[in-house]
Amino acid sequence: MMEKKKSFIIYTDYKDLFDSLDVPEAGELIRAMLSYAAGEETAEFSDRHIKACFSIIKKQMDRDSEKYAQVCRKRSEAAKKGAKEKGI
Repeated sequence: MMEKKKSFIIYTDYKDLFDSLDVPEAGELIRAMLSYAAGEETAEFSDRHIKACFSIIKKQMDRDSEKYAQVCRKRSEAAKKGAKEKGI
């Protein structure tokens, strides 16, 4: 389960995955993505194809989350360093 987020990135590369699904399946996939980003448990999937698509997307969401956390840590360290140099 991912840490609760208010937003996440959807890549245009996912279009092929979504195009392989019918509308109800695409809805199930997007709901799973939203639940995962919100830090909620994802429901069981009705189809293994949807589960496979989500697995691909979930890994990218996890990488994006870790990359963002690293950026936040670096910015925090830079701010602390700047404040220390200014005597704040």
